[in-house]
Amino acid sequence: MCRSKKRRNHNIYLLPVAVRNLRRSGYKSVLCMLICAFATLLLGLYMRNIEDLGQTLKKLPEAMEVSAKISNLDGSMDQGLKIEAELVSNLLSSDHVAEPAVTVQLLAGFGFFSPEEWQTHLTIQTKGVNSLDGVGLKPEHITLPEGISPDFLADDEQKCLIDRSLMEANGYKTGDTIPITIYYYRYGDYHQIFCEPLEQCEYEIAGTVDAPGGTGGVYPELLLPIKAVENSYRRAGIPFLADSFSFLVKNPLELNAFKEEMHRFGLLPVSAGSELHYEGNALVVEDETFIRAAERIEENLTLLKGFFPLIAAITAGVGYLTAHLFVRNRRQEYATLRSVGLGKVWGYLVFFLEYFLLAAGGCGVGILCMQAGMQGGWRQSLTAAAVFLGCCLPGTAAALISMGQGSVMQILTQKD
Repeated sequence: MCRSKKRRNHNIYLLPVAVRNLRRSGYKSVLCMLICAFATLLLGLYMRNIEDLGQTLKKLPEAMEVSAKISNLDGSMDQGLKIEAELVSNLLSSDHVAEPAVTVQLLAGFGFFSPEEWQTHLTIQTKGVNSLDGVGLKPEHITLPEGISPDFLADDEQKCLIDRSLMEANGYKTGDTIPITIYYYRYGDYHQIFCEPLEQCEYEIAGTVDAPGGTGGVYPELLLPIKAVENSYRRAGIPFLADSFSFLVKNPLELNAFKEEMHRFGLLPVSAGSELHYEGNALVVEDETFIRAAERIEENLTLLKGFFPLIAAITAGVGYLTAHLFVRNRRQEYATLRSVGLGKVWGYLVFFLEYFLLAAGGCGVGILCMQAGMQGGWRQSLTAAAVFLGCCLPGTAAALISMGQGSVMQILTQKD
């Protein structure tokens, strides 16, 4: 019972004794707090650099896009290809593909005419597209009535965009429905290409195009929605083939998973020594610049993280040396506390509490300096303080334990 009461008394008087001792130490306390504040600030800067590099790596895809496109196996062509409908469907449904641009090359003429008359009437360069990007156009190149957006190109509506000069030369205006005869390109053996009838149909003029050129320098005069063109192929009983496909990689940080999926789709790397053909079965990924930038950031991040064990050891050493200097010449004070009945553990706790208060105060000063000098949040500053205390206090404990080596009588009679 008496021993329990004595422990409670120690609990009651431990903090006032520690605070009184700090006041007596004066300049030592201030110096110790400044050392802890400086160490916390440096640790916060170190952690801020790690966090900044991590954020830079996460935001790299926004700053540096990775584009890809389908080509033939020798890489000499990325338009006028035979891209199978199954591959187009797989790419459009892939989680790794963003902003796909699909085109199919066609030839058309105004009005309905027989195959025998194609040389006279088949004069309009036409493309089926799902977006303006497929032909190198931007929204400012087209004129649409209010309430209509270029997104209709991704649907199957029988609407079209037409070159303004071509429209005016034929006496049409926006909103008119025009009859057209469409021909498609069929690929034969031995690099042969044939132009054959696809369908006779009507399209509404949704808007006009005013642009001097398109992809590859050949500007299509008539743009049709890609799904409407697919429906024409389906009605004619002809297998659909796209002639180009380009896109952005949605998350370049997942390039390995992206390339594995492309391999499962049957796409191959470009082989310059292959024979010329029209099959679109190879993938060209413009990722060299992104990979170099990402690798550089990852190397710096790994290097910084690799320094953490050394920084933790240095911080523990700072705790040990600072505590050693703080309690220097105070061994007799410790022995006096022991001689008046204070237990060994409680004697250590008095000095440990003193240093803890100084370290916590120094961390507080370091946090305020970080908030004043950096735009980081409180979470980061508090984490730096917690890491500092976690590394520093074990070193402090080691210094205090070494202070109490020897018996009470030896310490009291020993001259420092």
